[in-house]
Amino acid sequence: MKRIENARLLYLDQGPVERLLEFHADYYPLVSAVLDLVYGKNIQMVASPVTLHSICTRAFSKGNAVLAREYREFFTRSRHLVLRDVDAEIALSAAEFRAKHRLGVEESLSLATAFVTGADVVFTEHESWKNYLDSEVITLDDLRNE
Repeated sequence: MKRIENARLLYLDQGPVERLLEFHADYYPLVSAVLDLVYGKNIQMVASPVTLHSICTRAFSKGNAVLAREYREFFTRSRHLVLRDVDAEIALSAAEFRAKHRLGVEESLSLATAFVTGADVVFTEHESWKNYLDSEVITLDDLRNE
């Protein structure tokens, strides 16, 4: 957690959010502790619209439009979390990540958002992102193994 504690800007990827919302036995306490730390230390977070899209799709698939709107409120009205729009710079960076590493659209957009926003810490479940970004990449498994 020390690496997160010193973050200036933390990119919050969709994997940790999904594990939190699923109350995943192994990961819920870890993600919850990270968010407690972020709020306690007043660390700014940034996320991609891909994350909001993913969790809202799950809510709508279960017929829960109210929950999807609650997610939207969290991602658009939190004072610690900024949802960064996909602009031309992110789109171009995502295209480069996608072509260079043969990634899907969603993963490329997420990586590009972390890169373009200058996040110094990236919180994800993707171990491979350590190969793509110069930022400190911390995975759920890294925290579980600390």
